[in-house]
Amino acid sequence: MKKLLIASTALVMVAGAAAAEVKLSGDARMGATYNGEDWNFSSRARVIFTLSGTTDSGLEFGATFKTSDIRSNAAGTEDPRNGNRGTVFMSGAFGKLTMGDIASAPEELFGDLADVGYMGDDWGTQIGLTNDIPYLTLDNETTSGLMYTYSAGAFSVAAAMTDGHGYGSKMVGSYEEDTQAYSVAAAYTFGNYTVGLGHEILDRDGAGLDMSQTELAGMAKFGTTDVKGYYAVGGDENPVDDAIGLSVASAFGATTVKGYVQKVNFTNDTDVTWYGLGADYDLGGGAILAAGIQDDDADDTDVTANMGVKFKF
Repeated sequence: MKKLLIASTALVMVAGAAAAEVKLSGDARMGATYNGEDWNFSSRARVIFTLSGTTDSGLEFGATFKTSDIRSNAAGTEDPRNGNRGTVFMSGAFGKLTMGDIASAPEELFGDLADVGYMGDDWGTQIGLTNDIPYLTLDNETTSGLMYTYSAGAFSVAAAMTDGHGYGSKMVGSYEEDTQAYSVAAAYTFGNYTVGLGHEILDRDGAGLDMSQTELAGMAKFGTTDVKGYYAVGGDENPVDDAIGLSVASAFGATTVKGYVQKVNFTNDTDVTWYGLGADYDLGGGAILAAGIQDDDADDTDVTANMGVKFKF
């Protein structure tokens, strides 16, 4: 259960001024992972700070950041994948501006396929996409960016970019000083269905190999069952020719069963299919027992699995 810090109510400066709030929450997990050869223990605990306030004119502002992962294999403290840079935002009738550790515009609106296991989409040394949709930009990157989002009725739009100071991602595979990322996306919701379209551009001045990618996504909800699918087409020097994926998550009381499959065709005439299956059991009070198994059809790879408990505070 989220706790409100005592100091959060001490920021009323003058009569009529809005009070700022600081909320403290967190998440943690503990369990075991199988990398295809050995079982290993894996745990993590993080504290999440959420700051919020409102100006006299009604503009909302705030920030969110996490402590470093409390684990031996955590990345460097300046890596936004740890959440250390966090995000800062301001919103109003014009929409919402967010700066910092953001996602790409398509990922902001569409997300990834259903995660399996107690580690979610963070499978440690697991090589491959697992349940991650292969977004081209701002997907586990090592730079911060600027995001704009706006919603009006059934329509939602998003646009994101970086400043070109430095960039690194799973798709690029390296850190580059003069690379800028741009992305836009739009989604339309009608009833229990959502369809969306996104486009991403990676302007790699340092490497001289520009990349692009377009994604079409669809989401649907049938009672307690959620379905998500996507189709992506790469362009320019993108190593992904095209990709397609589907996931399903269905709840039966306290139990939720999840599964996904996705196939990526690369420009070097190779292709890989990833798939996974898992289940969560809600223990109540913010604790969930989870287990999952994942595999792919690539050469020299083995089945991986993990099982454990994840917590929300």
